[in-house]
Formats: sequence, C-alpha cells, structure tokens
Amino acid sequence: MNRLLFALPVALLALLSVPDSVSDGLRAKVIAALPTKTAASSPELQTLQLESHQLRQQLALIHEWLNGHQELKLQLQKETKALFARIIYRDPSSWSSSVWINVGEENNGLQGRPVVAKNSPVVSGANLIGIVEYVGKQESRVRLITDAALKTAVRAVRGSAQEREIASLTHQLKTKLAAHPTLKTSGVVETLQKLEAQLGVQWKDVFLAKGEVHGSSAPYFRSLKSGLKGVGFNCEFPDKDGPALDLRSGKIVQAGDMLVTSGLDGVFPAGLKVGVVNRVEALQEGAVAYELEAVPAAGNMADLSSVFVLPPLGGE
Repeated sequence: MNRLLFALPVALLALLSVPDSVSDGLRAKVIAALPTKTAASSPELQTLQLESHQLRQQLALIHEWLNGHQELKLQLQKETKALFARIIYRDPSSWSSSVWINVGEENNGLQGRPVVAKNSPVVSGANLIGIVEYVGKQESRVRLITDAALKTAVRAVRGSAQEREIASLTHQLKTKLAAHPTLKTSGVVETLQKLEAQLGVQWKDVFLAKGEVHGSSAPYFRSLKSGLKGVGFNCEFPDKDGPALDLRSGKIVQAGDMLVTSGLDGVFPAGLKVGVVNRVEALQEGAVAYELEAVPAAGNMADLSSVFVLPPLGGE
C-alpha cells in the first residue's frame, strides 16, 4: 500500500514532465482516431473538395475582381496555392484558442510543395483565422486569432476596404435572393440593387494607425462572442502607405475601421482581414498609443467548418 501511495505522485509528476513534442504527438493520434475525422480521404476526393471550395470562394470575389482591382487578383492567385481543410475537433476548454484540421504532412505530397507547415497562415476567404502550430501526418493544430497568446500585427484601414466589404456582402445577398423560389419577387432584390448602385466602390485606401491584436482564450461557454483586444495603436512614423499622424487628432483609428495584417510580424502576409474596430478606448494622460476592441472579420469563429491553409512566408 505504501509503495502504491509513493508510486502515484511519481507517475503524475512524470506525466506533467512529458515534452510538448511528445504530448502533441499523443494528441494528434487521439484526434486521428475520433469519429469526427473525414472517413474518405483519397487524393481524388480531396482534389474535388479543394476545387469546389475554391470556386465558391472565388465566385464571391468575381463581382469586384471584374472592376480590375489588382489586390483581388492577387487574392485569387493566393488561393490557388492554398490547401482546403475541414475542422474536425475543438476542445471545449479552449474553444476560442485552437482547432484541429484534417490535413498534415502527408497532404503536402499531393500539392508538390510544402503548404502545411509550422507558421502556415490559415484563412477563410480573405479573412485571417489563425496559424498552424503543430503538424501531424494527417491532422494539424491551428492557433486561432482569438487566442490570447497569438499576437497579430495589424493596421487600420478606412475607406475603400469598408466599402468593398459592404458591396461584396450586398452582391452576395442579392445573388442568393434572386435565385430563391419565393423571395426573388419580394422587392428585396430591387432594394439591394439600388443599395449596390448607391455604394459604388472606391479603390483608394487610407492606411492609418498600426498596432497588434490578440484574443482572450475563452472556453466554450464564454466564447460565443469572442472578440479581439488591440494595443499599441499609433501612427508616429511615415511609410510608403501614408504620413505620420498626430496621436491626439482623433483620426488615426476609430470604430468601423477595418484591421488588416501589416506584415510587420514576419508571420502573416500583409493585407489579410483580421477584424473590425467596434470600440476605441479614450487616450489616457501620458499614453503614447490607443487601445481598442474589435470583432473578427470572419464573423463568429464558432461557425467555421472549413478553412484554407496557405504556405508559410518564405516557403512558397
């Protein structure tokens, strides 16, 4: 009995001392054995899934792309290098921190180049979802932007980015309603057409304050409205996108501004949508930067079922 009492804490201590690489491998094996994993994973099926999802994503952008905007053309080119993946597991205790997806090292062979690797950005359309932090054979773990430990360098954008977002959503809704058997004659389609014409699309962005955002790592019961916290937002120095701006002008960041990746963290490519500012904290006496709150550009992260994995920077 005494030996058992002595052995139990020793065993527990040994489990707590297991290296992260070993524990991640064990988790990957458990995730691979879960019934939520897609059963059919032949190369042919994966190719069809990728092509189908790419078509749906690209159709949502065609309306703007036809206007000849180079940024959207580059976005379509990015997606042809992406790998489609399904979300297969989320831990309720870290719901807004990470997800597991059904692609890994073995899927890189199907692409002919490394796509799924540590630090591969993960997106949904043009919206940033997170980054790959562990790669198994057929499954990988993605750290979400709503996790407190993932800090993303961003920049506030005002003007055309917002207008293009609204115009794109309006066009998508109008198209879906026009194809609906009953709603297409409700008058809503005509209203959306008028709104779309009224909006127009301006192609000049105004780049403002730079800073970084992170999440809160909330468990399932607190994560249904997970938001982003922003710190260090200022515009002290001029760059190729704009001049320096006075911190107290009140114009360098405001509610409604789009937050996009700046590329300054060396991890994410510039231009991916991260969030939309919904609150800017008052500038404290002696402070040199603003703090803010934002909502993810992808919407409710709990609703995600599929994503794209992009090649890591420097690995394309």
